[in-house]
Amino acid sequence: MKRTFLSPGRMLMTALAAIALVLGLGATSASADGRLSPSGKSTLVPDYTQMLWSLVGSQSEEQIDRIAKSGHKVQLLVDSESGKILAAIDTENTITPFALTPLSPGCSTTSLCMWNSVPNGYIGTGSLSGTWSSVYKYATGDKIGTFRYNGLDWTHNPYTTVNLTTRETITYIARR
Repeated sequence: MKRTFLSPGRMLMTALAAIALVLGLGATSASADGRLSPSGKSTLVPDYTQMLWSLVGSQSEEQIDRIAKSGHKVQLLVDSESGKILAAIDTENTITPFALTPLSPGCSTTSLCMWNSVPNGYIGTGSLSGTWSSVYKYATGDKIGTFRYNGLDWTHNPYTTVNLTTRETITYIARR
């Protein structure tokens, strides 16, 4: 009988992959070189996989360590071969997905709002993924607002209006 041993990192990744397979989760896929790459949204925790991949190379080791060791709820992207943390997100104040309510039609002075051919307003708190094309202006309303475009999240204080120099496609919004 032949025995095969896995390194601790490989053992952990194998166990996590088995759990994901049993639960039917598939947030990543293997690339041509055998490494993992983003392939969509996790059904367990929306958006974090893509957000983590977008942060690779932009955070210093000190920033990653501070987040990883904060004691908060965090999301980490770990190289399965080296064990090195490539990116980190502090999710302690994560807001519940899909809790925003459309204010239709139009916007109010206190709603999160995006302008393209029509004003798209949202009230309440939470986050929402979607596609809002040709947005030339957005506003936070009376709460902190986050808007994702060009792969980056832009978070602004209450009562902030941003006028864009080019029309953008917003793929995620949040209010808290």
